[in-house]
Amino acid sequence: MFVPLPQIASMRVARLIGFLARFSLAASLLCVPIGAAAAQSDDTSTASTSRAGSPIPASRDFDAVSRDAAAAREAGETAKAVDEYARALALHPNWAEGWWYLGTLQYALDHYSEAVPSLKKLLELAPGNADGWSLLGLCEFETRNYAASLADLEKAASLGNLDDPEIGRVAAYHLAMLLNRNGEFGRAARTLSAALGDGPYPQQAKIVLAIALLRAPLLPQEIDPTHDALLQRTGEVATLLARSEMGKALELFPALTRDFPRVAYLHLAYGIALASNGQPAEALVQLQAEIEDSPASELPLIQVSAVERSLGHLEEARRAAERAVALAPTSAAAHQALSAALQSLGKGQAAAAEARLADSLPPSPPDSESVKARVRDWYSSSRKAAPSDEAKEDAAQLNGGGPKPEDDEFENAARAAAAAEASGNAPEAIRLYEHALQQRPGWDLGLFSLGMVSYSAGLYPQAVENLTRYLERNTADGSAWAVLGLCEFELKDYDNALIHLERGEQLNLQGSPESLQIARYHLGILRNRVARFEEATSILASAAKPAPLRGDVEFAMGIAQLRMPLLPAQVPASSRPLVRDAGAIAVLLQQGRYETAFAGFQRLLVKFPQTPFLHLAYGVALASLSKYDEAAEQMQQELLISPSSEWPNIRLAWIALRQHRAADALTPARRAVALAPDSAEAHYLLGRASLESGDPNTALDELRKADKIAPGSAEVHFALGRAYSKAGQPERAEQERAEFERLNARLQTSAPAGDAYEGPHDAGDLSTP
Repeated sequence: MFVPLPQIASMRVARLIGFLARFSLAASLLCVPIGAAAAQSDDTSTASTSRAGSPIPASRDFDAVSRDAAAAREAGETAKAVDEYARALALHPNWAEGWWYLGTLQYALDHYSEAVPSLKKLLELAPGNADGWSLLGLCEFETRNYAASLADLEKAASLGNLDDPEIGRVAAYHLAMLLNRNGEFGRAARTLSAALGDGPYPQQAKIVLAIALLRAPLLPQEIDPTHDALLQRTGEVATLLARSEMGKALELFPALTRDFPRVAYLHLAYGIALASNGQPAEALVQLQAEIEDSPASELPLIQVSAVERSLGHLEEARRAAERAVALAPTSAAAHQALSAALQSLGKGQAAAAEARLADSLPPSPPDSESVKARVRDWYSSSRKAAPSDEAKEDAAQLNGGGPKPEDDEFENAARAAAAAEASGNAPEAIRLYEHALQQRPGWDLGLFSLGMVSYSAGLYPQAVENLTRYLERNTADGSAWAVLGLCEFELKDYDNALIHLERGEQLNLQGSPESLQIARYHLGILRNRVARFEEATSILASAAKPAPLRGDVEFAMGIAQLRMPLLPAQVPASSRPLVRDAGAIAVLLQQGRYETAFAGFQRLLVKFPQTPFLHLAYGVALASLSKYDEAAEQMQQELLISPSSEWPNIRLAWIALRQHRAADALTPARRAVALAPDSAEAHYLLGRASLESGDPNTALDELRKADKIAPGSAEVHFALGRAYSKAGQPERAEQERAEFERLNARLQTSAPAGDAYEGPHDAGDLSTP
């Protein structure tokens, strides 16, 4: 159950109000002049009633009301603007510009059902307005009228010429989701990729591309959260394929198919990628694996037929195509494959007959309904979400229903379950919660409580099942996501555990100091496991107190200091004393006890002189106190021990830039890029060094790469603004400065107070423009 972020999923109020302020939609653009609207309206000199139901004084004419509406809109008084536009439209119902603003403001307030008729009225008056069709489709999506949303978003796409690219990206994202749901996976991927172009791909977009690659006819929110890790990793591969970065995608496929060996269509995608990369023999291996995993699907057989033809294996190509036709006799693609195979064998008449049959079939999605149903069932929640307790009570009231005997049984079981939980009798609490949920399957509090009791009792699979059902309707509950992640950690489902613990943290996790420490400790060690050491240090520092896990947290901070991509239990016995000492030094640095920490580093370096990344950690600490020359010496020592690592080069380039020696930063920055071409930090530093060395064109190239790899960095956009300015592109420079201001404002509101040392935290160190 992927939870979309607001980055692309919707335009929030502040952004949309800003859009409305700069986007003056003149009535002439809508093909309905205001004067014409006035001429078409009835005489309204007498008092009327607004759409909101309030009487409109006769003394207020249309011009006065429309001016008040515009003033409220421009001042950001959205609710007042909605009321004033409704009043104005009661006076002149054919005022197209008014319907536009009313609909967009209602959308901004999340009043989607109210915005739908407003936008429909707009489109009656201005049927060629693509922005209007886009917003109508977005509103219909939010009201779950998916068929209408798909039709209207496609209408907007066919018109083109959107006045605001942000609406276009949001509309394309939703259209791609709906195309996936409709089984049009290729169109979904092409639609989203075309909208995003060469720009950064937000995480939500990667998830939609993953769903397309996996051919799951579902919306992201309809997918069970136990598949989040699969979607996240598949999304990285799908994004590379969308960008035509075939080499990088092929590097990731083996691990993906190894870790998720029986997932439908993964081997198919891998085989197609290999075939398009000129590796037909390897492609056949993957396609045969897909045939074993998806025996009811014709798709791998169609691809096998094409690959066999390319190898000159014509009879094998024909047999594969015939099997595809037998599985899917109404598939145009299967008949086309058979036609091509027959043509290669010189059977022209039979090939022509198959081609005619293919042409006569509708261009429907190639997956059969049975195959789509199987995939849909596998990805969606294990059991259909029951109506919530509140929804059932509302329905009972509407139907005039009174109390029933089963209601008493539920109430008694619920009270007894809570009492058993409070007394610490977990088995009895579980039994009673399960009994109560049999009476009311949609009882959210019961699902949550059952999940928590099951977690406390070590019944992790049961806890995952109940928390998953609870989260279907309560996606903003950070505590539930965190406990789900802790359960997955115990089940060694580390990838999903990391995703869900991070989601819990992002949703403002609540709880006792001890429970917060447990969640953040596990989040920290999981970040260490995937080599996100800076972020691990940051979250572990917040988990250093209270006492119960202090020693474990300190050990984990040592792992981060030494950049060991391991869980604590995986650290070899021979390395544990070193890790403990490194963790103790990390705590000293957090406490600001630098001299004691530096002495500790020096003792460790004497004792363990060849330890990778120990010089690096010492140098980072020295640089945090602006001891740049000493820090650079440590980085040079680290280069001798870790010549294939980009990190000492990154730090040397950063130190040179801090000392205003841009020319000296170029060499280590270039080495860092060569060693780690996917490192945003390396490209950023090379861009900065090139910019300050008078080479804005190279700077633009490197900074754009940094933004593509890690979008949303304020410092990258600040540097891009400077680079565009020096390259003589003032408009682009202004756009980048505006983006920097937006991102920097967000950073300021979310950044922790103080300047405490954060360990090997490169992103933080690079944040100063």
